[in-house]
Amino acid sequence: MNRIVWVFGQSAAGKETFMKYAVANPGCELMRQLGYANAKIIPVFGYPVSGCPEFDYDKTDKIEIVLDLIKKETNAVILIKWQHYDTGHDASISNLTKLKSLAYNTQNEIICLSVESDVLYARLADKPWFDEKEAANFSRKKMETVVETMRGNIRKYLTIGFKLAAEIDATNGYKVIGNFL
Repeated sequence: MNRIVWVFGQSAAGKETFMKYAVANPGCELMRQLGYANAKIIPVFGYPVSGCPEFDYDKTDKIEIVLDLIKKETNAVILIKWQHYDTGHDASISNLTKLKSLAYNTQNEIICLSVESDVLYARLADKPWFDEKEAANFSRKKMETVVETMRGNIRKYLTIGFKLAAEIDATNGYKVIGNFL
C-alpha cells in the first residue's frame, strides 16, 4: 500500500535533510517506528536538489509527480517536502487537499519536524538566502508564530482525514517525540 507523507517543519528544520536520510537509511529504527521500513522510500521535492539527481524533477508540479508515482508503485512511502505555499490560505484549497482528493485511495500522513531554537537559528544563518534583511523575518517571536500557525494548519488537516505520523525532534539526529496535539 502506498502512502503520501508531507514533511512539515519551519525554515531550517531539516525537511530536505530528513528526506535524504530516509532514502539512505530505509531499514533504520526510525523508519521501523514510522512503519516505513518495508516500503520503497521516494522523496519529492518539486525542484532540483543537489546530491539527489535521481529525484531531480526539474520544477514539475508535486501533485503530478506523486500521482504518477502512485500509478507506478505498490508499496511506496512518498515523502513530500512541505513549503508554506503548499498550505494556501484555506485548507480546502491547498496542495495537500488537492492531492488527497485526487489520490483518495492512498493514505495521507504528516510528519512534523521540530528543532530546538538555538540550533534552528544557527542553521538559518547557514542558509544561502539568509542575510541581514532576512534576519528581521526570523526573530524568535516571529518563528514561534510561524510554528504555531503551522501546527494549527496541521490540526485542520487532521480534521479532514490526514494522519499525524509523528512529531520528530530533528535537533541532533532524529527522535520520535510524540504528538503536539
